[in-house]
Amino acid sequence: MTIHTRRLCGVLLLAAATGGPAAAQPGGTLYPPPPGGDPAPTGGAGAVQRVAAPVRLASEQAADPVGTLTGQPAQPPTPPTLPPGAYASPYYTDGPGALGPLGRNGRIGYDLYSYTGPTFAFGEGRFARQLQTGWMTGGGGRSLFFNPAHDAAWALDLGLSYQFNRGSVGHYTELELRRAPTVIGNTTIPRSDIVAPLAIRGLSRTNFNFGVGRDWWYWGPGVVGAEGGWNYRFGTTAGGRWGTAHVDLVPQDEAGLGNYARRQAVTHGVFIESHATVEVPMGAWILFGGLRTEWGYDWTNLVPPINGNLHNFNLLMTAGIRF
Repeated sequence: MTIHTRRLCGVLLLAAATGGPAAAQPGGTLYPPPPGGDPAPTGGAGAVQRVAAPVRLASEQAADPVGTLTGQPAQPPTPPTLPPGAYASPYYTDGPGALGPLGRNGRIGYDLYSYTGPTFAFGEGRFARQLQTGWMTGGGGRSLFFNPAHDAAWALDLGLSYQFNRGSVGHYTELELRRAPTVIGNTTIPRSDIVAPLAIRGLSRTNFNFGVGRDWWYWGPGVVGAEGGWNYRFGTTAGGRWGTAHVDLVPQDEAGLGNYARRQAVTHGVFIESHATVEVPMGAWILFGGLRTEWGYDWTNLVPPINGNLHNFNLLMTAGIRF
């Protein structure tokens, strides 16, 4: 009797747990779906409602897997934002942007440039007076460390340059001449330098240039991605040079000394330059061109016993790109 009583009680409890909620809804539907935006029921009854809710077709509602699993509506996506110092990427148009290299205060930009134009050598000695107007060409790279407003930047400049000045072949000056050694059989006999009348045919200089400068932009920011149109830049640089130079000489006594001689030496110097450029944004880079003026002083020992140091004034056209 006790066993039958326990079984009957169990059947009654199971019927009350399953049949009660079903009886509360007509048509056999257990629970309607929770309205959008309302919090889902909590506790055991809420779990039963989510499991027993009727399935709606995809045509009746928008896909919302988060709401289906949690009972909460999905939050609308927020548009991506750029962190401080970022700018829109010119390459990846679907992304939020590109940071690029950043310094302590602003972005870091890079210039690649070239220049060419006449070079004028002058000075206090006979060497400078025998040199004519020449030609200079060169190029380099410039790292720009912008301020927070991106309208001014400190610059580190590295580059190479070549200068050639033609001499005055018809004007002879007493200069040292290095004579080739005499070879007798298997014996080489060196010969001492002599002072002889020589004409300067030309001077060539190749230098490695290094400097520190400052640039300013007057019509807006100077960084890629921030320039809204044409821009104007003015800048200046001070630095040094180190390289090699050689002078081509023509002896007056061609019969005894030959018709050509050459002296070569290491040269070093300083320079100050200023540049003014107009800039045009080209999307992922900036094109610029303008004028560069330069003064320099070179120490050489090419033409002893006279002074071989030179002043230089260079009037150059320059062009390049920034990225």
